[in-house]
Parts: sequence; structure tokens; C-alpha cells
Amino acid sequence: MTKKEKEKYLIPLVFVVAAALIIASLPREGQFKYQYQKGSPWMYDNLDATFDFPILKTEEELRAERERITRNFTPYFILRSDIEAEQLRAFSTEAEQANIPYEQQSKLLSLYKTIYSRGILDNTRHSELDPETGLAVIKGNIADKKAVSDVYSLTLAKNTFLNSVGEYPMDLTVFLTPNLIYDESTTYAVQSSSLQDISLTKGIVHTGQRIISKGEVVTGYSEQILNSLRAEYNTKIGFSGNILLLIIGQTLWVILALFILFILIRAIAPQMLKRIPELIFILFLFVLTVAGSSLLYKVEPSLLYLLPFPVIVLFMDSFFPTRLSLPLYLLFLVPLALITDSYQLFLINIIAGGVAVFVFKFWGSGWQQFLSALLVFVAYLVSDISLQLISEGTFQQLHVEIFRNYGIAAILMIASYPLVFLFEKIFGFVSLSRLRDLADTGNKMLRELSEKAPGTMQHSLQVANLSETAARSIGANALLCRVGSLYHDIGKINNPQYFTENQAAGFNPHTLLNPRESARIIIQHVEDGKSMAKKFGLPTLVSDFIETHHGRTRTEAFYTAWCNEGGDPDNVEDFTYEGQLPTTREHVIVMLADAVEAACRSLKDYTPESISTLVHKMIRQRISEDQLQNADITYRDLRKIQEVLNIQVQEMYHSRITYPKRKRLK
Repeated sequence: MTKKEKEKYLIPLVFVVAAALIIASLPREGQFKYQYQKGSPWMYDNLDATFDFPILKTEEELRAERERITRNFTPYFILRSDIEAEQLRAFSTEAEQANIPYEQQSKLLSLYKTIYSRGILDNTRHSELDPETGLAVIKGNIADKKAVSDVYSLTLAKNTFLNSVGEYPMDLTVFLTPNLIYDESTTYAVQSSSLQDISLTKGIVHTGQRIISKGEVVTGYSEQILNSLRAEYNTKIGFSGNILLLIIGQTLWVILALFILFILIRAIAPQMLKRIPELIFILFLFVLTVAGSSLLYKVEPSLLYLLPFPVIVLFMDSFFPTRLSLPLYLLFLVPLALITDSYQLFLINIIAGGVAVFVFKFWGSGWQQFLSALLVFVAYLVSDISLQLISEGTFQQLHVEIFRNYGIAAILMIASYPLVFLFEKIFGFVSLSRLRDLADTGNKMLRELSEKAPGTMQHSLQVANLSETAARSIGANALLCRVGSLYHDIGKINNPQYFTENQAAGFNPHTLLNPRESARIIIQHVEDGKSMAKKFGLPTLVSDFIETHHGRTRTEAFYTAWCNEGGDPDNVEDFTYEGQLPTTREHVIVMLADAVEAACRSLKDYTPESISTLVHKMIRQRISEDQLQNADITYRDLRKIQEVLNIQVQEMYHSRITYPKRKRLK
């Protein structure tokens, strides 16, 4: 089976598998059919209740009740009788040694017991008590609520004791110590129970009661009733129709979504439809977004605000151009509106994703990623606040949970981003960060090229500049063209002296060889380049430029010399490169830039006319030799490339001013 035949079956198959996974993950409940927004008119007919349902309290109301209970809650303290007994024994021992009369000891013991019976609190704890809530004292198995004035602080207990006994030869207050100990576990348990007992409802709507009339503005109260109706519908009423028709509806929606995805890819990057790994990766991210959101929404809807959706567009933007990744990201987010029955999360993540794509182009590595995360967090927050102001006209909905949720989402975005390197390995991609590293002329391979073949390195840099500019002019991948240009001739490291750009003046080793031997050495640099690419671990995306930059062209100079010396003209194979024909626009650009830059070195006169003629000749030659027959490129692109190369080469080899010599004074 040929490659094209495989693609014919594989492409529909991956779409079918993606559709099946998405459909399987979607909820099997019907959607609440009404869409509404506070402050907007009710667009449907009059709505009456068809069943009794409770009015749910809003999150703000529940939060206020929880805060009130927490703020006004009565703390629990244990009355420790063992502390009293221990201190009284200590007093009796001291009194015996001090020869205090028995009657006096009895009076003092009675006073101690009176004070201890009311209870003594540590001064700090006593000052923290709220007079309105008081405290609860646990004695045995019974808890008794008391006012703050019913118990002593340690200072008050000592003052009360001294006022009762007056002056005494020894300090008797040392036997007074706090016997009311804070019971944290009981306090927390009772408080939690009170919080759990909070009613979630505050009324009921009866069957037949008018909920809202057509054209009526949705107020805060009517929105609360509508929210209660939707919650009751989703939890108790659910989907009452035919489950098979529901699945058919979901299937149709998924098919339409995938069809739009197909149209986007075909319109923006049609070559991707021929690259199965790239297509699988895109569909994998789509399934991950939809299925992950759907499953998490079933567990807890609020958790969706913690998901770092912008990292999806960052994954795509690492391997594909932004003009493709951003529209696909918007399509991936559409199911959020259907799953959550709200457009808020959809709109917020559109803004956050757009900001993420923009800032990661500038601050996408190292510690700068945290600066990007901060800006994404701000985008989350501003977009959320703007939607609140539109619907509520107030900042009352701005709570600490919003900062927490979006902060976690921004941090998770940074934590998830390194997965791009895992995808790079799994799908055989090359990320933008990897390309930037390869474009660094200080890396090991390019340093070796610069040291062993400095002329080739200069040639590669010139080709890189030409191809990068040409790529931008037709919307091709400029960075990939630059990287491909830098590495296309690395095979010349093995025999640098046989290539013109590295030869010393006055000596050409080819003069010692016949044309066929010279051609073999020159052609060999492609195979040597492939070996070096494998040795240094160059990605296939980059090493392809080594095989395609000469395609199946001839070493024309040596072939001509062979024929002139009486060689067989039919012996073309010995003078023909055994590379691969270019298949992408980037391959074509590097091939043409390489040919033009090399040919320009042989010009004797760098006039605009001679340069223009040479550029046109090299491009026409590649076309006439069918070197571009497999490439995904148009004649319009080729004309634009020719114009750019013409301008760039003229700027590289423009005439310089001849400075006059200074005359000597006689």
C-alpha cells in the first residue's frame, strides 16, 4: 500500500476515533433550554412553574451565613478539676510549713474553691472573648453556656482573692492558675455541625406560579429563581426525552465541530492533512479539552476554573504557526459553553489564551515564564471583573476564591507547559524553543563547522539570512528556514578543502583529480551531513534540509569538464546528487537561497542587472529540471521569493564608495 493510499484511510479513521471519544465523554443529560442574563429582557414566552421547587440561596448569601456563624460562634472550654485539686494540695502543704492556724486554712481553702468553681481563664483568652457570644464551659458531660462576666481572668481572680484576705505574710495568689482550658476539637466539631446545618434554600415556588413574563428584565431575584429552576431540572428532572435522539444530537454536533476543524486546517495549513502525526496531535488536544472539561464538570463544576486552558494554545503554538493555533483554540473552547450552559468560562479563557500566546513569544523561557503567568493571571482577573460589571454593575461578587482559582490556573499553566517536550518526543515534532536553541551559532555542531570550515559557515549564514527573509515574504516558517540553512552543509566538515569557499588562494585540490572523482567528493557531503545529523541528534525536520537542498541536481561544472575532456555524456548518474526532492515551501526556499548565494560568488560584476539575471536563471533552472515537482508551493510564491532574493543579494553585494587617495605634499 502506497503512502497516499494509507493517508486515504488513516485521515478519516483518526477523525472517527476522535469523534467517538468525544461523544463517549459528553454528559447524557439534556440541557436547560433557556438562556438568560441579569439585566437583559426575557426572550421567551411567559414562564410558569410546572412543579414545586425550592429557591436556592446564592453563594453570597451562604457565604455571609457561614461568616456570621464563624464570627459569632461560642468557644468551648473544659473546667479542669484536677488543676484545682493540685493547687489546693500545694497550698495545704505550704500552710502546714508556715504554721497557719487550721481555722485560717479552712477559710482560705473555701475562698480558693469559690473562685475556682466559677472558673479562671488565661488573661489573653479572656480578653479575646466576645461579650455577645460568651463561652461554653464543659464540666463532665455537660456544657453550660456562661457570660464573660461569670468567669474570672487570672488577674481578676487574684485581685478578688487579695481583696477578700487583705494583707498576708506570704503570697497566696501563686495557688491561683487558669483551670478553664480551650477545647479546640469540641469547638471545631460543633462549629462544623452548625455550618452543615445551614439551609441551602429560602423559600419555595409552587406549581403554576409565574416565574417571569416575556420581555420582563431579569433581576437579581428572578435570576435566583431561574437558577433554582435550572438546578432542580438538572438534578431531579434531568433528561426526559429519547436517549437515542440525545446521542444523535450530540453526534451531529461533534461531526459539525470536527468539520469546522477540518475546514480551518485545510484553509490555513493544508499540508497538515498529509502529516498524520500532526493531525493526531491536534485531535488529541481537542479530545483532551472536551472530554476533560465534561468529566470534571460532572465531578464539580467549579473545578473548571482551575483548569489551565491557555496551555492548550501554547502546546499548539510551540509546533504550529499562531495563525493556525489560535483559531483552533477558539474552536476547542466552544464546548465549554455547551457543557457549562454559560458563556462566561468560554469568554474568559479566550482572553487568557490570547494573552498567553502573545506574552510567551517574549517571556517563554526560564524565570520569565513566571512573569508570563502573572500577566495571564491579570488577564483572567480583568476579563472576569469586566463580565461581572456588565451583568451586576458592582464589585460585590469579587471574592478571594476568584484570585485563588485564577492564580492556581496560571501556575498550573506553567507547570503543564514542559509537557511540550514530551509531545515533541512522542509525535516527532520540533518545538519553537528547540529551533531557537539550534539557531544559536554557539552550539557544539555549528562551532565545529565554524572551526573546520569557516567559509562554509559564512556561506550558511548568508543563506540563512536570505531564506529567512524570503520565508517571511510568503508566510512560511522563517525560523525553520534559518535553522535548515545553518545545517544544510554540515557534511562539508569532513572535506572542507574541496569546497571553493574554504580554499586558500592559489590552490585548488580538484586540479589533482579527474572530474568524476571531484564530483563524487562534492556529492558525498550530503551523505556525510546525514551521518553528522544522526551523530549530533538533529531532528528529522532539520536534517531533511541536508537531503533536499540539492535535490537531484547535477554538479554542473564537473559534468561539463567531464564532457569536454571526452567523457561519455550519458554518464550523468556519477554527477547527480542522490538526495530527496523538496516537499515543503521551506525546503524550496533553502534550495533556491543556497543556489543563488553560491552562484553569486562567481559573478565578476555585481550590477543590479547581472544579479537579477542570475537569480532568475537559478530559479528557472530548478523548475525546468523538475526539482520542485513534489513541493507544496505556487508560482506566485516563487515569484515573490525571486523578488526578495534579488533585492537581498543586491544589498549584500552593492558597490562601495571608492575613497580618494591623499596627495603627498611636495
